[in-house]
Amino acid sequence: MSLINNLLDKLTEYIRLKGEKLKLDIIAQVSRLLAHVLAFLFLGIIAFFLFIFLSLALGGYLNVLLESEYYGYLIVAGVYLILLISIFLLLRTNRIQNWLESVFINISENIDINE
Repeated sequence: MSLINNLLDKLTEYIRLKGEKLKLDIIAQVSRLLAHVLAFLFLGIIAFFLFIFLSLALGGYLNVLLESEYYGYLIVAGVYLILLISIFLLLRTNRIQNWLESVFINISENIDINE
């Protein structure tokens, strides 16, 4: 009977350790995913500010070229309006959503638990 109890104790300990390992693997994978998301978010914020300042510089440059106080800014805003309409039309066809889903699937598949 002690052999069966010993075997059950070892089996219980093995299952507990496997559960702990699975929990740690999940925590590691979620941590890596969050690190990737935060890195992309940080880069996105920096790119956003770069984009804003370059847009202002382009508008100012076009103002000087056109000898106007506001035509350059209106041209830059018009370009952004065209981009916004294009993106809106692409969103209605679900192309952007499909592309983003494939990107996120590729990123999640490339995260290795054993890193």
